[in-house]
Amino acid sequence: MFKLKPSNKILEEKLKLANTSHYDYLLTTNKDFVESEKINIVFQEIQVHKITKLLDLVVNGEEVFLLGLTERGQKRVELTSIQYVDSFGDDVYLVMRDYRLLTKNKLYQLEEELNDKDFIRVSKSHLVNIGKIRYIKPAINSKVELIMDNDDIVEVKRTYLKDFRDTLKI
Repeated sequence: MFKLKPSNKILEEKLKLANTSHYDYLLTTNKDFVESEKINIVFQEIQVHKITKLLDLVVNGEEVFLLGLTERGQKRVELTSIQYVDSFGDDVYLVMRDYRLLTKNKLYQLEEELNDKDFIRVSKSHLVNIGKIRYIKPAINSKVELIMDNDDIVEVKRTYLKDFRDTLKI
């Protein structure tokens, strides 16, 4: 379905592309590789996470979902509606604007799954959806507080601060 030109093993792995000779979509970081009979997507390597989201939409036809548990049973939640992921003891919660859902996944599993979907680890117990950060506020002891769209405050711990700043380019 997708082909990357020029061939780049690292990018192919990040985009989870299978090597194929039959494709409709051409992905490239160089406009000189554009093909007239294909749908061409030209991007910069630093935008790989955005391309990954786009590929998910094209392949799945919808947003990516996670399952959470309520007292009524399981509920599917779109990634775009999750503010942050919070772990407390052995329990991991998906936090939305107005409610929280318990998930069976471990935090490290969600970190791996959501890493290329605009989520970043900011502490031992939190992953945040970058798109749901309303304000970034300096705090004491070289920490940063994130005010999320639902008005919750999530603290970026010092250990994770460099990666957070690098990701957001601040």
